[in-house]
Amino acid sequence: MNRPPIGPAARCGVALAIAIAVLASAAPALAHSTLVATEPRRDAIVEHPPDRVLLRFDEPVETALGSVSVYDGDGRPVDGGDIVRPTPESVAVAIDEELARGTYTVAWRVISADSDPINGAWVFHVEAPGPQPSGIAAEVLEGADFTVSAFYLGGRFLDFLFLLLCVGGISALVLALGAASIEVRRRLLKALAGSAIALGIVALLGIVFQGAAAGGIGVGEAFSADVVTSVAETRFGRLSLIRAAIAAVIAVMVLLVLRAGGRMSRPVTVAAILLGLGLVVTPGLSGHASVSGAVALVADAAHVQAAAVWVGGLAFVVAALVLARDDRWPLAASSVPRFSTMAVASVAILVVAGTVNGYLQVRAWRGLWETQYGVLLLVKLGLVVPLLALGAYNNRYAVPRLRAQIASAMERRRFLRFAGAELLVMAAVVGVTAGLVNAPPARTEVAMHGPYEQEVELGPLMAHVTVMPATPGPNEIHLQFEDEQPDAVRVLASLPEREIGPLRYRARRGDEARALVVETANLSVAGDWQLRIEARRGEFDLFTETISVPIDEES
Repeated sequence: MNRPPIGPAARCGVALAIAIAVLASAAPALAHSTLVATEPRRDAIVEHPPDRVLLRFDEPVETALGSVSVYDGDGRPVDGGDIVRPTPESVAVAIDEELARGTYTVAWRVISADSDPINGAWVFHVEAPGPQPSGIAAEVLEGADFTVSAFYLGGRFLDFLFLLLCVGGISALVLALGAASIEVRRRLLKALAGSAIALGIVALLGIVFQGAAAGGIGVGEAFSADVVTSVAETRFGRLSLIRAAIAAVIAVMVLLVLRAGGRMSRPVTVAAILLGLGLVVTPGLSGHASVSGAVALVADAAHVQAAAVWVGGLAFVVAALVLARDDRWPLAASSVPRFSTMAVASVAILVVAGTVNGYLQVRAWRGLWETQYGVLLLVKLGLVVPLLALGAYNNRYAVPRLRAQIASAMERRRFLRFAGAELLVMAAVVGVTAGLVNAPPARTEVAMHGPYEQEVELGPLMAHVTVMPATPGPNEIHLQFEDEQPDAVRVLASLPEREIGPLRYRARRGDEARALVVETANLSVAGDWQLRIEARRGEFDLFTETISVPIDEES
């Protein structure tokens, strides 16, 4: 029995379904923000029962639908229940009672700096280790089920896809398809309105999917006023609402243009471009770029804009050629060269912005093959290479002949096949990008070898010292003082066995109260480093202490 041939749309749909299924197998709770310190320290034995439990991350976190729970050896909660925020990077919960001797389990769940839910569990001991409840850590660490992961990742994929179509569609209609007939333009405008409406719906559903992943609940349970309201109050929720609002304005504006005959006036064109630029900045503002500095935000926005012009623009140009029928090749003579110029500029921007983004999120070469983010980035680069090859071929051979209207029938068919192949590969790139956004940045995974923590007495001062990561440099040294803070702190780092040092570092004021930070330490060789900490208070008091910090080889 002969089966009917599978069309390009069906092949694309099957490929996307497989990609989403594979990506969904990884739960969205992957640590983009890193837990760098806790009070009490993880697995520490403390002599005096703490009156609170505190977790400090390397980046700001949000606590919508989050929790920090403390359980005694019988599995009974002993915390106050309400999370407090001493700083944007810290969360804490009060202890309701005087803790007895034994082991206590802390289970936590927050939203990472780049809007992904993260969770974890650890223990500490009062006076001596004791029995600990079974199942609590496993329960809180259990990732979202496959359905939640599929909706979560699928929603992000569709969000990216429709955003690229909206921005790229505007670019193509304004810059490349001016010669299209009014009927073709009307149908493209309908496609643009449909993409904008779909983007708005997906952005709103994304709030629900975020609530399901952040709260560890099912998708059905996330369709509640409390969950939606909680997520809407986060940065991710606010940016999703803004994206949905911009998409709604684009849809209404396009529908008004259609009612007026299908021609975009200059004010409407300017408004459409500005709205497209508004969409472009929302992914970075709601993601990891928002906490990586202005350079990361600009690079992310440029990357999204260039990708939209290339991906969405090509989709609209191909659609215009298909819809033009008998006028297809005269339209190609004007639209394809214009789009080619746009694509070349987009590729240049993608290379620059992608290089900047890659450096900011990877930092170390080994992060490319030792981390999930790095592997996905290599896969994305591998997919981009054939795109560049197809684009280079079309730009070198097909575009000049189409412009001169001398392309043969075979060359025209080859151009359309290559353009279709580009769109399929681009769809795969968007799928990988959805996985990239969900994966921890490589620099975070590389640093997740665990910090070294130690309490240090400096005369009357008590400091919690954290070296992160405890692997060969670069490193950061955090000093968190409990009650009083010195006027200045200097750290001298030496590795006697290798005759290195002393390396002198001056600690600067951190964002947290009573915190000082050395941001540029470079414990670049494995071994037992000696850190001499000198704390000065006033003109005459100098308190010193030397601690040994094991810097282990990277695993």
